[in-house]
Amino acid sequence: MKKSLSLIAVCIAGVAGASSESFAQTLSNRVASSAARSVQFSYAARPGVCGDGETFISTRDGFVGSYSTGDSRPCQPGPVRVVLDLADRAVIGLRTYVGGGAAGPAVADLGTVQPAEAADYLLSVAARADGRVGRDAIFAALLGANVDASARLLDIARDTGRPLETRSAAVSGLARSQVRDLDRIGAALVQMARNEDDSQRIRSQALAALSRLEGGAGVQSLIELANANTTSWIGRESMSVLARSGDPRARQFLRTVVQRADLPDEMLAAALRGLGGSYVTGQDAQLLRSIFPRLTGASSQNAVLAAIANLGGTENVQWLMAIIRDERSPSELRRKALQHARRAGAPTASLVALYDPTEDTQIRASLISFYASDPNKAATDKLVAIARSEQNLTLRRRAISALSRTSDPAAKRALQAIVEQ
Repeated sequence: MKKSLSLIAVCIAGVAGASSESFAQTLSNRVASSAARSVQFSYAARPGVCGDGETFISTRDGFVGSYSTGDSRPCQPGPVRVVLDLADRAVIGLRTYVGGGAAGPAVADLGTVQPAEAADYLLSVAARADGRVGRDAIFAALLGANVDASARLLDIARDTGRPLETRSAAVSGLARSQVRDLDRIGAALVQMARNEDDSQRIRSQALAALSRLEGGAGVQSLIELANANTTSWIGRESMSVLARSGDPRARQFLRTVVQRADLPDEMLAAALRGLGGSYVTGQDAQLLRSIFPRLTGASSQNAVLAAIANLGGTENVQWLMAIIRDERSPSELRRKALQHARRAGAPTASLVALYDPTEDTQIRASLISFYASDPNKAATDKLVAIARSEQNLTLRRRAISALSRTSDPAAKRALQAIVEQ
């Protein structure tokens, strides 16, 4: 009796194994055997994915499709519904919906399948398809619940015979897939980024995908790449990716690296832009201001000026104004600081007060341009004063030209009086 039960168990296991081997083929066969021009199938969506079943899909990465903040349609958490357009049994079009929705009259409904089966089939489509179909198939595959598609995505991403659009979608998908072995995927992405024989687009996306791996699993690898390759493309690109990250390790790395004196100007500028970007703090701004006097490269200097201007506020405006007033600083640097001070919210009165003390004609020319675009009466009055008394004829003509374009009646009367002198 025990022998019979063992035999039955072996048979059941064999059938189960055969079923699992043909599992991925089931959906493929059903699609291929359909006589319809379009077919659809559905499967459970992963947590955080929803849609209205018609026009938009929401994922943790944002919205896809047509959506407005005033839209009152509910965002339903599934199922995912994929509609395939077929020609000679080949997929020539693929549309994905999330939420309720019925198949159109010309669409054959294949029913509900397991997310793993759907992902396996869709990735097999992506591996064969060109262009948009491959990209759309990858997107749909990653919407399924509890699907780790990382191995299949890696195969597609590494296949240099595939279209760049499909490979690109596969690389980006690695950061969205429910990856179970993050170390393995991180190492594979580093290897792809290091491959100098591959497309730079793919290499860049491999680095970007590293930064988006769950739990910041790829951040340390990016830091190591940036530290070890300060004079090459991969080092600069890694620095740029880290600069867009809000991960605490990336932020601390940026605070340390901007104080180094051995970095090429472009790489240092990338770090400075990152430190002063979306995740900047008051302490970061103080650090940027403190290291500015040591900077000698135009790119790194401009990165700090731009970051300080974006932050704005009284303290930062005053810091920019001090650079403009410093006659010892190069004229080009002072003019850049002037442009940024205006964007930072420098008051018109402060900009007007800069004109008379400076003897730099380029600074004065820039100020005249600012006054001409400032609707404040103080700026117009200053243009009138320059048009009347400026000794430099070129600057005086510039002020008169600016006044000639104004619609202010008082300014027009003043200009008429100047012309009649």
